[in-house]
Amino acid sequence: MDQVTLDEIISILAKNGRPDLIAECKEHIKIDNDYEPPSFMKKDKYEMDEGSAEEESDYSVEEDDEGFQSLK
Repeated sequence: MDQVTLDEIISILAKNGRPDLIAECKEHIKIDNDYEPPSFMKKDKYEMDEGSAEEESDYSVEEDDEGFQSLK
C-alpha cells in the first residue's frame, strides 16, 4: 500500500474514534514505495467548463388545469 492511501485510512479511523484500528493498521500494513494503483482506479480531474446540466436545458413544460407542470 502506498503512504497516501494509508494516511487516508488512518485519517478516517481517527475521525471515527478508532485508535485500536489505527494501531492495527500501523502494525500490519506495509508501505510499498514502488506501488502504483491500476489505471482504472485513478480519479479523473474535471475542468470547471467540462459538462454542465445547464447545457441540456432544451425542454418544454406544459401546465394542466390544476397548475401541475409536466415535460412535453
